[in-house]
Amino acid sequence: MLVAYSRTHRLLLIVALVLFSSMLSAESGTQAKPWYSDGLEKLGFTVFPKPQAVDDFTVRAVDGSSTRLSGQKGKIVLLNFWATWCPPCRAEMPAIEKLWAKTKDKAFTVMGISVGEEPGTVKDFIAREKYTYPLFVDPSGALGSAFGARSIPTTYVLDKTGQAIAGKIGGAPYDSAEAIAFFAELASR
Repeated sequence: MLVAYSRTHRLLLIVALVLFSSMLSAESGTQAKPWYSDGLEKLGFTVFPKPQAVDDFTVRAVDGSSTRLSGQKGKIVLLNFWATWCPPCRAEMPAIEKLWAKTKDKAFTVMGISVGEEPGTVKDFIAREKYTYPLFVDPSGALGSAFGARSIPTTYVLDKTGQAIAGKIGGAPYDSAEAIAFFAELASR
């Protein structure tokens, strides 16, 4: 199980294990990949060898309401750590908005978490840019740090049980027809 104080180290270890296991499976040809691996890898994600438990957490929206990760069970979660001052984050946000618009009626959600910023800054940014997908704030940066978000954007895909199945640093073309179809299929299984 990933725990808050060591999650960063464990996620880094997982990435190293993925690389090592891919070398072994290339040699032996025996390790079967999960069905979703190709779709996530095409989007630049590193798929974890097995789903990783994620500790439950509560995060606040800019309006002051709160949401628990455990409240999202039964849905695929795109957990995205970002900031208003981050050019790659801002560049991918319109694509995440389009993905959200196309998949919000499915068992899929986005949890966009601004790291290290005051709620007012994030609220003004969201109002100006007119984003509608679920956006939250982590003013202290503690949650982002617990997930190893040392560079942003950092994004994880959580399965319907709340376990991390893949992660990536950097943006992705979430609004491509292939990405939208993939996430819709992931949500339907």
